[in-house]
Amino acid sequence: MIDGGEEEVFVDEAEASPDKARQVLQAAAVEAYGRPGAYVTRNHVIKRANILDPEEFRMIAEYLDKNGWIAEADADYDIFVVTPEGIDQAAN
Repeated sequence: MIDGGEEEVFVDEAEASPDKARQVLQAAAVEAYGRPGAYVTRNHVIKRANILDPEEFRMIAEYLDKNGWIAEADADYDIFVVTPEGIDQAAN
């Protein structure tokens, strides 16, 4: 139960900062050259989005994954793809 509660807090924090989540999604879309399904790496996305804390990135990535904007991620979001919905969301 505690883990579930912590997970909800992380998602709430990411939702409380939609600007950062959008910034990460846009960085991932740029790294994917706007192509849905293209794999991108965390290191490139973090650098482009100017996110310094890997844990903050993980929380945001979980939020993006939960919303269907990224997919096929490994456990630490070292590599993932931006979905067609993610590309659309990043462009809006």
